[in-house]
Amino acid sequence: MKKTFNILLLAIFFLSSCKNGEWDFPDYEVKSVYFAYQSPIRTITLGEDIFDTTLDNQFKCQIVATTGGVYSNDDDVTIGIAVKNSLTTGLRYAAPYSGNVIAMPSNYYTLSSDKIVIPKGKITGGVTVQLTDAFFADPNATKTTYVIPVEMTNVQKADSILKNKNYTLYAIKYINQWTGFYLRRGKDVVVGKNGNTALNGTITRRQQYVEKDEINKVNTKALKIADFPVTFKGNGGTNINCNLLLNFDDNGNCTITAGGAGYTATGSGKFVKRGEKQSWGNKDRDALYLNYVVELNDMQVSSKDTLVLRDRGVAIETFNPVQ
Repeated sequence: MKKTFNILLLAIFFLSSCKNGEWDFPDYEVKSVYFAYQSPIRTITLGEDIFDTTLDNQFKCQIVATTGGVYSNDDDVTIGIAVKNSLTTGLRYAAPYSGNVIAMPSNYYTLSSDKIVIPKGKITGGVTVQLTDAFFADPNATKTTYVIPVEMTNVQKADSILKNKNYTLYAIKYINQWTGFYLRRGKDVVVGKNGNTALNGTITRRQQYVEKDEINKVNTKALKIADFPVTFKGNGGTNINCNLLLNFDDNGNCTITAGGAGYTATGSGKFVKRGEKQSWGNKDRDALYLNYVVELNDMQVSSKDTLVLRDRGVAIETFNPVQ
């Protein structure tokens, strides 16, 4: 019994020592700076998303540098940076991307400074990229094409710049405010042409719950043009794929035209913020309301669609540059 009591006292002593003692982790001997990612892809997301898009809607983003080797940063760390287009020489995008890694033309952007400051008490700091209208006028800006190649040149209030992490090939693309994955419900009225009466019929798209409706992707064609792919059933049940272009004005109204050959399309629509009340998840959701007619060789399709926004489809991406 006495032995058990002594063991208990010893345990209490050690537990008390652990509770009252202060943890002390020394910093490393070298304080360094670096770019955490050498080939990130930044999607400028116009409109709204689940994350803050304030900078995006100002046509801005930030290239961020990091400090390491310390648990706290006690100084303002200043890093000299320079755009170095030669970093892209001979580089290509590995799959799933393709093409050459191209340095972004200088008239497509400006940098707010030739320095990145990591403020005292912080471990990251950034330089602001301001994109110009020329960037958004380029069709290649809607996919991973251009990078801003930035290199660290010097640092103050830190010991070193990490080798092999002293640069970043910062890829930038954009999506317009209508791009995303939508839950589609609606109706097609099909009238066969040239004697193809077997095609006549009405197709209704509507599940009991909106979240079970078919999923369709609306893509960015240009700053104010969205691409809406649709599929119709032709003779023998063959799929006929068509692309509809939604040309938007500043009030969310759109005209609908054909985005390919072999068919015509006419119609109109409107994008309404929180247009679908108490939709999936019992929340008001953004919606596209479309009314259009597609003329094909063997049939005419008159459609009414309600597209309820599910998500914007933006994810963290990086690319692998190869020679």
